[in-house]
Amino acid sequence: MAGNNEQWENVRERGSLRAMQLLFWCYRHGGRHLIYPVVCVVVFYFFLTRRATRRSSARYLRRALGKPASTWLVWRHHLAFGRALVDRLGAWMGRIQRTDVTFPGHAHMSELQAQKTGAVLLGAHFGNLEMCRALVENDGSLKLNVILHTANTENFNQLVRRASERAEVRLIQVRDVSPATAMMLKEKLDQGEFLILLADRLPPGEGQRWLEAPFLGDTARFPAGPFWLALMLGAPVYFMAGYTAKEGYRAELQPLYAGGKVGRKERDAYCQRILSDYIANLERLCRDYPLQWFNFYDYWNDEQHLPAGETPDNDR
Repeated sequence: MAGNNEQWENVRERGSLRAMQLLFWCYRHGGRHLIYPVVCVVVFYFFLTRRATRRSSARYLRRALGKPASTWLVWRHHLAFGRALVDRLGAWMGRIQRTDVTFPGHAHMSELQAQKTGAVLLGAHFGNLEMCRALVENDGSLKLNVILHTANTENFNQLVRRASERAEVRLIQVRDVSPATAMMLKEKLDQGEFLILLADRLPPGEGQRWLEAPFLGDTARFPAGPFWLALMLGAPVYFMAGYTAKEGYRAELQPLYAGGKVGRKERDAYCQRILSDYIANLERLCRDYPLQWFNFYDYWNDEQHLPAGETPDNDR
């Protein structure tokens, strides 16, 4: 979670590896009944000590709900993040099974895989997409390759590796993407595998390209890379999310682009079109399940636009 005026990628992971290992032990030997009370205590500590994350949470919730968020709701938002991490561990440990998740799009993805037609899946820091990857990796039904940035969550990643040796299978660091990597990704698509990219957060590094579009009522920046890569590979593109609904765990798949090569001069227009549909799906989920979008930093750069004389502390 990033603090005030800090880019998320520069924020070091909080919490020692030893403490996280204790949580892992509690889950392995005591299950949810033991781990959830411990998680509540840990999350409450960070909730009290991280004013910036409370402030960012409140601003996001105000946009998603259309009204100011109470401190209680902000707390529940933080707690939902902790529970999502526990579910991620649980999925890799086999405590959560594929049959525990309602996934209408699973049959369609299985058909694409059988036809050797892979696709690009654009996800977000919403719900628990990693849990979905763990489930299909464990049962061997789908091959999902994830391209992401994990440098500031290494301690937690060590726990995931302890939970399952398969956790790092088909995991590609975003900094490793190059022309050679793009060729490798195309080969995976041609074998019927899938590529997952998170498209709601700018990647680390200077000089990154972005796309601007309205999101929850205000202009936000989205990384251009996932959209350009999808068009460059010529693969079908889908929006994908895994989350906790009223009836239990759920995953959904929504089409964004049918596939096919697009000329370089036309890519910007196509990217904006795909982005618009991507945002429509993400906004719907954020309004239906507002506590499950996890970007605890100054996402809309609100603090660059504060009125004269006002400080971030005036907000929350």
